[in-house]
Amino acid sequence: MFGSPQDLLLTLRQVVGDDGVKSDIDVLRRYGRDETEDLCFLPDAVVRPRSTGDVAKVLELASRHRVPVTPRGGGTGLSGGALPVHGGWILSLERLDRIRRVDDRNLLVEVEAGVVTGTLQRHLEEQKLFYPPDPASHERCMIGGNIAEDSAGPRSCKYGSTRRWVLGLEAVLADGRILRIGGDNRKDVAGYDLAQLLIGSEGSLAVVTAATLRLVPLPPARLTLALPFADLEAAASSVTEIFRRGHNPAACEILERRALEAVGTIEPLPRGLDALEALLLLELDGRDAESLIDDARRIADDLAGDMAGEPIVAIDASDQRRLWRIRDRVGEAVKGLSAYKEADTVVPRSALAELVHAARRAASEQGLEAVCYGHAGDGNLHVNLLKGSLSEEAWTRRRDAAESQLFAAVIALGGSISGEHGIGWTQRRFLPLLRSDALIDVMRRLKEAFDPVGILNPGKIFIEPNPRRPR
Repeated sequence: MFGSPQDLLLTLRQVVGDDGVKSDIDVLRRYGRDETEDLCFLPDAVVRPRSTGDVAKVLELASRHRVPVTPRGGGTGLSGGALPVHGGWILSLERLDRIRRVDDRNLLVEVEAGVVTGTLQRHLEEQKLFYPPDPASHERCMIGGNIAEDSAGPRSCKYGSTRRWVLGLEAVLADGRILRIGGDNRKDVAGYDLAQLLIGSEGSLAVVTAATLRLVPLPPARLTLALPFADLEAAASSVTEIFRRGHNPAACEILERRALEAVGTIEPLPRGLDALEALLLLELDGRDAESLIDDARRIADDLAGDMAGEPIVAIDASDQRRLWRIRDRVGEAVKGLSAYKEADTVVPRSALAELVHAARRAASEQGLEAVCYGHAGDGNLHVNLLKGSLSEEAWTRRRDAAESQLFAAVIALGGSISGEHGIGWTQRRFLPLLRSDALIDVMRRLKEAFDPVGILNPGKIFIEPNPRRPR
């Protein structure tokens, strides 16, 4: 049973310190949001521990008093995974921000969950080491959140998502028990691989407090290649051709005309890119610039019949940053156009052109505009449906219909309803379209085994016919 709210807050302050517990309304509003549309759910308190031991004590207290706990990293999620939909406590990992050790002999790093991804990458690059996962929000998102969502990004094209780089985890169960899973070994099959189970579990099974991550040497050379197209479908089809011909870019991104126009409202576009139907943006990395230039030339030659003009090759770092800012700012630019709903779709790479058709058709049939961009090399297209001047009632009805139609098409193409954003709060109703009743039942049983009281990130992933709302 709950103690009084005041007694619980007093106990929390004894665990994490006075500055580790916040209940001011402005703070609650700030932590009641993430990057998912305009949703806001107020928690009862924001708890900011400084150590794994603190997290264990907080969760033991929450479990004993049946308080809902929503783990939170940088708050950059796009499926509502960090929204405290049942109130309770936001458990912010932001103060667990130490890089514990860098092992350059074994090419690994041990970091706490609150380390910002971009900060870690810069720290490693100073030592000529490379941690490839690069979510678009890398300057704000945190390693713990990346693990909870199995975050990806442009470089997942070559290097894979976060899970490929995790060797070990430190995590806390709902009852406060601390788990240490895996470690420094590249091989370990002693029992079930619980680390891989926790990766992508959206904070619903345990709270990750630290991770041991695999590294590689920093590639000495990089090159950016921008390929212009007069037709979006041709650009999408060209992605398959790039890989079929044996090329292996580190990143392969696609932006269609409306996305480019949106970026152009906040960022000057290089000459010639403002009148395209589509742009493919590739990053190549390797041992030297000369071989990368040769690779870029071969890619351009292979696609010459489909392109609308000459490619742009950027070797200088500042020129590369200028091109990648187009991709980096597209999300911000789309937000400036209108209220929107982003569908994180993914299909086999060969079906990318069909996915583009399906996205445009679903939006058009509901009288909506769709803005498409994303990780073409992974078949992962972000489809942004724009509200425009519609009333709230019309917007909700048309948005839901378009999204349902789109996901039905995605599944028919052999795809999935989320490539990297997770299910969270906003995608729950679509999970039964993709996963069988038997599989969802297994997932529910796992949730109950890890969190029998049901306090960890309740209300996420599954639609509950009779939601358990801990009191």
